[in-house]
Amino acid sequence: MKTTHSYVSFGLAFLLLFVLFGAVSAAETDNKELIVFAAASLTGVVGDLDPIFEAGHPGVNVTTNLDSSATLETQIKEGAYADLFLPASTKNMDNLIKEELADKDSVTKYATNKLAIIVPVDNPAGITGFADLAKPGVKIVSETAEVPVRKYTEQVLNKTLNSTEYGKAFVDAFRANVVSEETNVATATAKVALGEVDVGITYYSDVTKDFADKITIIDIPQEFNVVATYEAGILTESTEKELAQEYIDLLSSDEGKSVLKNYNFLPA
Repeated sequence: MKTTHSYVSFGLAFLLLFVLFGAVSAAETDNKELIVFAAASLTGVVGDLDPIFEAGHPGVNVTTNLDSSATLETQIKEGAYADLFLPASTKNMDNLIKEELADKDSVTKYATNKLAIIVPVDNPAGITGFADLAKPGVKIVSETAEVPVRKYTEQVLNKTLNSTEYGKAFVDAFRANVVSEETNVATATAKVALGEVDVGITYYSDVTKDFADKITIIDIPQEFNVVATYEAGILTESTEKELAQEYIDLLSSDEGKSVLKNYNFLPA
Protein backbone atom coordinates (compact mmCIF):
# COMPACT_ATOMS: atom_id res chain seq x y z
CA MET A 1 0.00 0.00 0.00
CA LYS A 2 2.81 2.39 0.81
CA THR A 3 4.41 1.76 -2.55
CA THR A 4 1.14 2.31 -4.32
CA HIS A 5 0.59 5.49 -2.34
CA SER A 6 4.01 6.86 -3.29
CA TYR A 7 3.36 6.25 -6.99
CA VAL A 8 0.01 7.97 -6.70
CA SER A 9 1.57 10.89 -4.85
CA PHE A 10 4.26 11.15 -7.49
CA GLY A 11 1.67 11.05 -10.22
CA LEU A 12 -0.43 13.73 -8.58
CA ALA A 13 2.62 15.93 -8.05
CA PHE A 14 3.63 15.51 -11.68
CA LEU A 15 0.10 16.32 -12.82
CA LEU A 16 0.07 19.45 -10.65
CA LEU A 17 3.39 20.62 -12.13
CA PHE A 18 2.08 19.94 -15.62
CA VAL A 19 -1.05 21.98 -14.97
CA LEU A 20 0.93 24.84 -13.45
CA PHE A 21 3.44 24.80 -16.31
CA GLY A 22 0.60 24.76 -18.79
CA ALA A 23 -1.02 27.74 -17.08
CA VAL A 24 2.23 29.71 -17.22
CA SER A 25 2.76 28.78 -20.85
CA ALA A 26 -0.78 29.86 -21.68
CA ALA A 27 -0.25 33.17 -19.91
CA GLU A 28 2.94 33.73 -21.86
CA THR A 29 1.15 32.87 -25.07
CA ASP A 30 -1.54 35.41 -24.27
CA ASN A 31 1.01 38.25 -24.04
CA LYS A 32 0.70 40.60 -26.99
CA GLU A 33 2.71 43.48 -28.39
CA LEU A 34 1.29 46.61 -29.99
CA ILE A 35 3.85 48.42 -32.14
CA VAL A 36 3.25 52.14 -32.61
CA PHE A 37 5.21 54.35 -35.01
CA ALA A 38 4.79 57.92 -33.73
CA ALA A 39 6.09 61.33 -34.75
CA ALA A 40 8.84 62.69 -32.50
CA SER A 41 6.57 65.57 -31.51
CA LEU A 42 4.39 62.99 -29.74
CA THR A 43 7.19 61.86 -27.42
CA GLY A 44 5.57 63.23 -24.28
CA VAL A 45 2.06 62.15 -25.23
CA VAL A 46 2.84 58.50 -25.96
CA GLY A 47 5.16 58.44 -22.97
CA ASP A 48 2.11 59.13 -20.81
CA LEU A 49 -0.46 57.15 -22.81
CA ASP A 50 1.47 53.89 -23.30
CA PRO A 51 1.40 52.92 -19.59
CA ILE A 52 -2.25 53.95 -19.34
CA PHE A 53 -3.06 51.66 -22.27
CA GLU A 54 -1.02 48.80 -20.82
CA ALA A 55 -2.73 49.17 -17.44
CA GLY A 56 -6.09 48.78 -19.16
CA HIS A 57 -4.88 45.82 -21.22
CA PRO A 58 -3.09 43.29 -18.98
CA GLY A 59 -0.62 41.20 -20.94
CA VAL A 60 -0.21 43.84 -23.67
CA ASN A 61 3.12 45.59 -24.17
CA VAL A 62 3.24 48.80 -26.22
CA THR A 63 6.46 49.35 -28.15
CA THR A 64 6.81 52.83 -29.63
CA ASN A 65 9.18 53.89 -32.40
CA LEU A 66 9.67 57.68 -32.32
CA ASP A 67 11.20 59.60 -35.23
CA SER A 68 10.28 62.11 -37.90
CA SER A 69 7.08 61.23 -39.75
CA ALA A 70 8.98 61.04 -43.04
CA THR A 71 11.52 58.60 -41.62
CA LEU A 72 8.76 56.42 -40.17
CA GLU A 73 6.90 56.46 -43.48
CA THR A 74 10.05 55.31 -45.26
CA GLN A 75 10.63 52.55 -42.73
CA ILE A 76 7.10 51.23 -43.25
CA LYS A 77 7.48 51.36 -47.03
CA GLU A 78 10.71 49.40 -46.72
CA GLY A 79 8.99 46.64 -44.78
CA ALA A 80 9.21 47.62 -41.12
CA TYR A 81 6.28 46.17 -39.16
CA ALA A 82 3.93 48.42 -37.22
CA ASP A 83 0.34 48.22 -36.06
CA LEU A 84 -0.40 51.92 -35.74
CA PHE A 85 0.95 55.06 -37.44
CA LEU A 86 0.79 58.47 -35.73
CA PRO A 87 2.41 61.01 -38.05
CA ALA A 88 2.56 64.79 -37.63
CA SER A 89 1.43 65.39 -41.20
CA THR A 90 -1.60 64.14 -43.09
CA LYS A 91 0.61 63.84 -46.17
CA ASN A 92 2.60 61.00 -44.63
CA MET A 93 -0.60 59.11 -43.88
CA ASP A 94 -1.97 59.78 -47.37
CA ASN A 95 1.22 58.42 -48.92
CA LEU A 96 0.76 55.10 -47.10
CA ILE A 97 -2.93 54.94 -48.01
CA LYS A 98 -2.06 55.38 -51.69
CA GLU A 99 0.25 52.38 -51.48
CA GLU A 100 -2.37 50.40 -49.54
CA LEU A 101 -0.10 50.22 -46.50
CA ALA A 102 -2.60 51.98 -44.22
CA ASP A 103 -6.32 51.37 -43.81
CA LYS A 104 -8.11 54.51 -44.99
CA ASP A 105 -11.28 53.67 -43.04
CA SER A 106 -9.35 53.55 -39.77
CA VAL A 107 -7.80 57.02 -40.09
CA THR A 108 -8.92 59.27 -37.25
CA LYS A 109 -8.10 62.93 -36.64
CA TYR A 110 -7.51 63.42 -32.92
CA ALA A 111 -5.52 66.64 -32.39
CA THR A 112 -3.95 69.72 -33.93
CA ASN A 113 -0.72 71.52 -33.18
CA LYS A 114 0.83 74.90 -33.88
CA LEU A 115 4.35 76.07 -34.44
CA ALA A 116 6.19 78.07 -31.81
CA ILE A 117 9.50 79.86 -31.42
CA ILE A 118 11.60 78.33 -28.66
CA VAL A 119 14.69 79.80 -26.99
CA PRO A 120 16.93 78.67 -24.12
CA VAL A 121 15.60 79.90 -20.80
CA ASP A 122 18.50 82.38 -20.47
CA ASN A 123 17.80 83.61 -24.04
CA PRO A 124 21.38 84.69 -24.88
CA ALA A 125 20.40 86.22 -28.23
CA GLY A 126 17.65 88.34 -26.65
CA ILE A 127 14.90 86.95 -28.87
CA THR A 128 11.57 88.61 -28.05
CA GLY A 129 9.58 88.10 -31.23
CA PHE A 130 9.45 86.65 -34.72
CA ALA A 131 11.32 89.57 -36.33
CA ASP A 132 14.38 88.87 -34.16
CA LEU A 133 15.04 85.62 -36.03
CA ALA A 134 16.47 87.75 -38.85
CA LYS A 135 18.97 89.61 -36.65
CA PRO A 136 22.60 89.12 -37.72
CA GLY A 137 24.41 86.41 -35.80
CA VAL A 138 21.35 84.62 -34.44
CA LYS A 139 21.91 80.85 -34.55
CA ILE A 140 18.76 78.99 -35.68
CA VAL A 141 18.22 75.24 -35.59
CA SER A 142 15.87 73.86 -38.25
CA GLU A 143 15.13 70.41 -39.65
CA THR A 144 15.85 68.61 -42.89
CA ALA A 145 13.48 69.27 -45.78
CA GLU A 146 11.37 66.10 -45.44
CA VAL A 147 10.52 66.64 -41.74
CA PRO A 148 6.92 67.91 -41.32
CA VAL A 149 7.81 70.78 -38.95
CA ARG A 150 10.30 72.06 -41.55
CA LYS A 151 7.59 71.93 -44.20
CA TYR A 152 5.29 73.91 -41.90
CA THR A 153 8.11 76.39 -41.23
CA GLU A 154 8.44 76.92 -44.97
CA GLN A 155 4.71 77.64 -45.11
CA VAL A 156 5.15 80.24 -42.38
CA LEU A 157 8.03 81.87 -44.24
CA ASN A 158 6.04 81.90 -47.48
CA LYS A 159 3.23 83.74 -45.69
CA THR A 160 5.65 86.48 -44.64
CA LEU A 161 6.76 87.16 -48.22
CA ASN A 162 3.68 89.27 -48.89
CA SER A 163 4.02 91.17 -45.62
CA THR A 164 5.34 94.74 -45.61
CA GLU A 165 6.71 94.13 -42.10
CA TYR A 166 8.74 91.07 -43.09
CA GLY A 167 9.01 90.25 -46.81
CA LYS A 168 11.85 88.68 -48.76
CA ALA A 169 14.60 90.38 -46.76
CA PHE A 170 13.35 88.70 -43.59
CA VAL A 171 13.15 85.29 -45.25
CA ASP A 172 16.66 85.60 -46.70
CA ALA A 173 18.10 86.68 -43.35
CA PHE A 174 16.27 83.83 -41.57
CA ARG A 175 17.74 81.25 -43.94
CA ALA A 176 21.22 82.72 -43.55
CA ASN A 177 20.94 82.27 -39.77
CA VAL A 178 20.17 78.54 -39.93
CA VAL A 179 23.27 76.77 -38.58
CA SER A 180 21.89 73.26 -38.11
CA GLU A 181 19.31 70.99 -39.76
CA GLU A 182 18.17 68.03 -37.66
CA THR A 183 16.45 64.86 -38.82
CA ASN A 184 13.59 65.22 -36.34
CA VAL A 185 12.01 67.91 -34.22
CA ALA A 186 12.93 66.29 -30.90
CA THR A 187 16.64 66.65 -31.63
CA ALA A 188 16.16 70.27 -32.66
CA THR A 189 14.31 70.98 -29.42
CA ALA A 190 17.09 69.34 -27.40
CA LYS A 191 19.69 71.59 -29.06
CA VAL A 192 17.77 74.65 -27.91
CA ALA A 193 17.36 73.25 -24.39
CA LEU A 194 21.11 72.60 -24.19
CA GLY A 195 21.91 76.13 -25.37
CA GLU A 196 23.76 74.90 -28.45
CA VAL A 197 21.74 77.33 -30.59
CA ASP A 198 19.86 80.56 -29.93
CA VAL A 199 16.44 79.66 -31.27
CA GLY A 200 14.36 77.10 -33.11
CA ILE A 201 10.87 76.69 -34.54
CA THR A 202 9.11 73.59 -33.28
CA TYR A 203 5.63 72.62 -32.13
CA TYR A 204 4.20 73.87 -28.85
CA SER A 205 4.02 70.21 -27.85
CA ASP A 206 7.78 69.74 -28.09
CA VAL A 207 8.36 71.62 -24.85
CA THR A 208 7.82 68.49 -22.77
CA LYS A 209 8.09 68.17 -18.99
CA ASP A 210 11.81 67.44 -19.32
CA PHE A 211 12.38 70.73 -21.13
CA ALA A 212 9.85 72.97 -19.38
CA ASP A 213 12.45 74.65 -17.14
CA LYS A 214 15.05 74.91 -19.92
CA ILE A 215 13.03 76.51 -22.71
CA THR A 216 10.90 79.62 -23.16
CA ILE A 217 8.11 79.66 -25.77
CA ILE A 218 7.51 82.75 -27.92
CA ASP A 219 4.42 82.97 -30.11
CA ILE A 220 4.54 83.22 -33.89
CA PRO A 221 2.09 85.90 -35.10
CA GLN A 222 -1.27 84.27 -35.70
CA GLU A 223 -1.52 85.50 -39.29
CA PHE A 224 1.63 83.59 -40.22
CA ASN A 225 1.27 80.46 -38.12
CA VAL A 226 -0.01 77.15 -39.49
CA VAL A 227 -2.04 74.35 -37.96
CA ALA A 228 -0.77 70.78 -38.16
CA THR A 229 -3.40 68.05 -38.07
CA TYR A 230 -2.57 64.80 -36.31
CA GLU A 231 -4.11 61.54 -37.49
CA ALA A 232 -3.93 57.93 -36.34
CA GLY A 233 -4.19 55.07 -38.80
CA ILE A 234 -3.95 51.29 -38.62
CA LEU A 235 -1.44 49.61 -40.91
CA THR A 236 -2.91 47.04 -43.29
CA GLU A 237 -0.42 44.33 -42.25
CA SER A 238 -1.21 44.74 -38.55
CA THR A 239 -2.06 41.53 -36.74
CA GLU A 240 -3.41 43.49 -33.78
CA LYS A 241 -6.00 45.68 -35.47
CA GLU A 242 -8.41 45.48 -32.54
CA LEU A 243 -5.77 46.67 -30.09
CA ALA A 244 -4.67 49.38 -32.52
CA GLN A 245 -8.26 50.65 -32.72
CA GLU A 246 -8.48 50.67 -28.94
CA TYR A 247 -5.34 52.81 -28.79
CA ILE A 248 -6.98 55.23 -31.22
CA ASP A 249 -10.05 55.22 -28.98
CA LEU A 250 -7.82 56.15 -26.04
CA LEU A 251 -6.32 59.05 -28.00
CA SER A 252 -9.81 60.31 -28.77
CA SER A 253 -11.19 59.78 -25.25
CA ASP A 254 -11.46 62.41 -22.51
CA GLU A 255 -8.41 60.85 -20.86
CA GLY A 256 -6.44 61.04 -24.07
CA LYS A 257 -7.54 64.63 -24.70
CA SER A 258 -6.40 65.55 -21.20
CA VAL A 259 -2.91 64.17 -21.89
CA LEU A 260 -2.79 65.93 -25.25
CA LYS A 261 -3.79 69.20 -23.61
CA ASN A 262 -0.97 68.80 -21.08
CA TYR A 263 1.43 68.90 -24.05
CA ASN A 264 -0.21 71.96 -25.65
CA PHE A 265 -2.07 70.07 -28.38
CA LEU A 266 -5.41 71.49 -29.46
CA PRO A 267 -8.61 69.57 -30.29
CA ALA A 268 -8.99 68.19 -33.83
